Amino acid sequence: MGKCGLETPVMETTASRDDKVVLKGIDNVAFERTETDHGDTSSSGSSHGEFDQDPGSELKSPDWCPLDGEKKPEDVRKGSLHRVQAAGQDRKVIGDENEERQTVKYTWQVVATIVMALIHLSVGTIYGYPGVMLPELTDPDTTDIFLSTNEAALFSSLSNLGGAFGAVLGGVFLVRLGQRTTLLIGVPLTTAAWLGLAFAGVPWLIQAMRFVLGITTGFIAPATGIYILEISHKKSRGVFYGVLTTVRQVGFLCVYALGSSDLGWRNVSLVCAGITLVPFLALFLLPNAPRWLVTQDRVEEAQKSLAFFRGKYYDSTSELKAITDQVGQHAEQNKAFIIQVKMMMEPDTLKTLALLVVISVLSTLSGYVIVTTYTVTILQSTQGDLDAYISTIIIGAVRVVGTLVHLAVIDQVGRKPLLVASFSLGTLCVAGLGGYFYVQNTTGDASYLGWLPLTCMVVLIFCMGIGQPVVSIVQGELLPTTVRAAGVSLILILMFLAGFVLIQTYPLLSGALGEHGAFWLYSGASLALVLVGGLKLPETRGRSLEEISARRVRRTSLSPSLA
Repeated sequence: MGKCGLETPVMETTASRDDKVVLKGIDNVAFERTETDHGDTSSSGSSHGEFDQDPGSELKSPDWCPLDGEKKPEDVRKGSLHRVQAAGQDRKVIGDENEERQTVKYTWQVVATIVMALIHLSVGTIYGYPGVMLPELTDPDTTDIFLSTNEAALFSSLSNLGGAFGAVLGGVFLVRLGQRTTLLIGVPLTTAAWLGLAFAGVPWLIQAMRFVLGITTGFIAPATGIYILEISHKKSRGVFYGVLTTVRQVGFLCVYALGSSDLGWRNVSLVCAGITLVPFLALFLLPNAPRWLVTQDRVEEAQKSLAFFRGKYYDSTSELKAITDQVGQHAEQNKAFIIQVKMMMEPDTLKTLALLVVISVLSTLSGYVIVTTYTVTILQSTQGDLDAYISTIIIGAVRVVGTLVHLAVIDQVGRKPLLVASFSLGTLCVAGLGGYFYVQNTTGDASYLGWLPLTCMVVLIFCMGIGQPVVSIVQGELLPTTVRAAGVSLILILMFLAGFVLIQTYPLLSGALGEHGAFWLYSGASLALVLVGGLKLPETRGRSLEEISARRVRRTSLSPSLA
């Protein structure tokens, strides 16, 4: 019993859709409580409808009864009990603070990263394969399939051409089926293509299998990256994505080591086919990404997916609300790939997409792709003393070291500084490689500079191991959830086409301009990337995907030139 002879009421709280809180007291009389005190903890951080009160404030019913020494206020509506208006921005800040105080369980995020990394191991073997196997395939004394110079260039570049087609199909699948189902389709097709390559009996069949491998890469490369970006907590997103890049470089190293042995290109193909089996089975243990589920209007499943990746005791209400707010009322429209393409035509999104396209294509044209594709061929054309295959293994090991450095600093240093610094040094390395070939082609003797080509290639690969993953990260981070699948697919289409043209034309450029002219041209593209990235690329470190999109829209509205 209270002091006035009334029973102490039991207060029930329910949160309405407009963020007002209805309190039911004596006789079930309802009255409202909203949040204007900035120090109060709102319900946005709790999934149980509980409210923390301000120190010293007490819940009072409309039938307020004074305690000892307490004066009755003139109007209950002016007290701490009944706050009429809630500040939406304050509620968001409070929700973010609550999220910061929670402990995230990373167990399943780590498991998902390992699964996706194993798929990227396969991607590394696909693109590292020509760099070490072409000498065997182009050996005139071979008793197996022989490829001419033009056929060898086609063999190397077809995976990029296939990747462009795969990115188109993969983009549709990513929108309609999600990343996980797309991987369940793409991974077994990769296995089948490797087996077809291993047992091919004629040149056109191995060319066709390289094309199919490119198509499947167009499926699995964006799917794995977007999946990790969407399931990772913002504090660890850069590290987890960096793991994918690191393991992809391990794939290069593995195929370099296998190709330097006596296995032969057919047996190496069989080993590469076996690499894809483990991640395929592990995919059945993982749910769909929560952000994709929201775009499909499957919010309840998205909540379960967030709980799966954050831990059952982590309150993901505010994170889910941020996702649903960004997707907005167009979840049904987001199910169509063509609708996402149309949404990319919005001015702020289009500017971001254009920036990402320029940076991505320039990174492809920077000379890094040529060095990794023609590794042994380039080294054999120099006057170095070290065996070309041993040099290739060294380069493969340096790739891994570079990505490990990237992994250690990406969430400390930030995206933009890594991109600018690594490609600046890479520009000098590509130009230095061109300088060596200039001396060799003009004087005929560059033996005193025999150390320079391998040194330039090692430093270049190390720098690209640090900076190249940034290009992939910002592709997923800067594009909003509503267009991410279609946007990344479009960027990859252009990157694959640029890679195809680059690899296919390298022998022609070398013949027309000399190796030095070709590499100086590539260094110019690398320098252009440094300038564009340094002047236009925004920093995304430490922000959630929704915060990045909100900041981009805000900057566009304030000053379109900054977008």
